[in-house]
Amino acid sequence: MPTGDVISNPAAKMTLRVVRSAGETNGELLELEATYEPGSVEPLEHFHPSQDEHFEVLAGAMEARVAGESRTLTAGDELDVPARVVHAMWNGGTETARVLWQTRPALRTEEFLTLVARLAQEGKLTSKGARDPLLGAALMHEYRTEFRPTNPPGPVQAVAFPALAAVARILGRRP
Repeated sequence: MPTGDVISNPAAKMTLRVVRSAGETNGELLELEATYEPGSVEPLEHFHPSQDEHFEVLAGAMEARVAGESRTLTAGDELDVPARVVHAMWNGGTETARVLWQTRPALRTEEFLTLVARLAQEGKLTSKGARDPLLGAALMHEYRTEFRPTNPPGPVQAVAFPALAAVARILGRRP
C-alpha cells in the first residue's frame, strides 16, 4: 500500500493514512496517521504477539488502557506499547483526534487493517465485532500473528478459532 493511501473504518470511526508502508520499509515499520472521530468506539482489549507500537498524539485527546491502567493522552503525549502487553486506545472526547501510529515490525498489519475496514464498510463488522461469529473467528485465526483479543481466553481461542475458521471456509464465509 503506497504512502498517502487511506483506510476508512466506519465502525471504529477511524481513518488511517499511510505515512510509511511495510513495503517501503522492507517490513521493518508500518507508520500511519490515524484520525479518530469524536466518541470513537473503545476497541477490544488486545495485544500483538511480536509487534511493538508507538503512538504520538498530534491533536485532540485519546483514552488509553495499557496493562489495566487507564490514562488520557493529549497533543504532544507519546505512548509505547511493547509486544504482548494488553491495551486499547480510543477517542472518547468531543473533538477529533489525530495520532501518529507506528508498528514494528509491520508483519501483515496493513492487510489486516484494510480487511477490517472493508468488512466494516460492507456492514459485516460493527463497533461490537463481527455480525457473523464464524467470520469473526476466521478473521482472528488468520491474523493471530498480528492481533489477539483478550476475550475469549487464549486457550479457548487456540482450540475454537481454528475449528470455527475451518467451518467458515467450508461454508464460504472467509474474511
